[in-house]
Amino acid sequence: MSDLNPDDKQERIQRALNEAKKRELKQKYDMGFSEGESELPPEVEGDWLNHIEEFERQYQSGKRTTVRQFIGDPPVKPLAEVITGEVETELNKLLDLLESRNIVVDFLCEVESAEAYRFIAEELMDEEIDDIHIEGMTQNFIYEEFHPNDEYDAKQSTEHFLQSLLDRNTEFLVGTFSGEELYDPEGSPTTLDEMKKSVDDFRATIAMVSNAEIHVTRCKVEGDYATVEAETSWEGLNAETMAIVSASGPSVVRLKRSPYGGWDVIQAKVAGWK
Repeated sequence: MSDLNPDDKQERIQRALNEAKKRELKQKYDMGFSEGESELPPEVEGDWLNHIEEFERQYQSGKRTTVRQFIGDPPVKPLAEVITGEVETELNKLLDLLESRNIVVDFLCEVESAEAYRFIAEELMDEEIDDIHIEGMTQNFIYEEFHPNDEYDAKQSTEHFLQSLLDRNTEFLVGTFSGEELYDPEGSPTTLDEMKKSVDDFRATIAMVSNAEIHVTRCKVEGDYATVEAETSWEGLNAETMAIVSASGPSVVRLKRSPYGGWDVIQAKVAGWK
């Protein structure tokens, strides 16, 4: 080690300290770390390990609090007490206050300012969270996790399904099918095994897919069912001849509300997939 320059010596020392810290965390909190040398710079990895240790220390204490108490119990008016023309201004102030206390609120879909303010002031403020304060760590909330948007979720499920089919991600794709109710593209009842076979046949016929584009054009939700239409196009290679093949046109996916949350695919008619 005497032949190393000071920077290399310091790096080796830091890496040794990091490995010792990993062993300590594994023993104390039963953590697992990947084998081999980390790709992170030693000092960065050291800071990361310290943050993990502090998080675990605070988490193990089991302390819980509300969002309101977490941010210092500031005065927050209910929606009824906010002047109509000032709702958006008050909403932005509230969002800025939360962010300054490392609380981030996201809205995946368009939500009116009054509803967004009501949600935060009258609902989120009393939500229980872990009382953990770590520099640089945020606690995130998504409005739609409290108030699901069926149309948005159905569209997302359809896009993920179509993308997985074209990406040949069979494991994920098969997991999107309903285990209770399935139909072939023509609407006749079918089985999960038949759906799997259809997926395998597509993979066997098309060696690869590129330039895939999916644009959802319509979504209709009726009770526990949804129908989503999407313009779909893709290019690929025929597995046998390696000739370029392509397909484009409307794809229609029918979904059923899953008992575990979200939507399951029960029928799919996809451009280029028979």
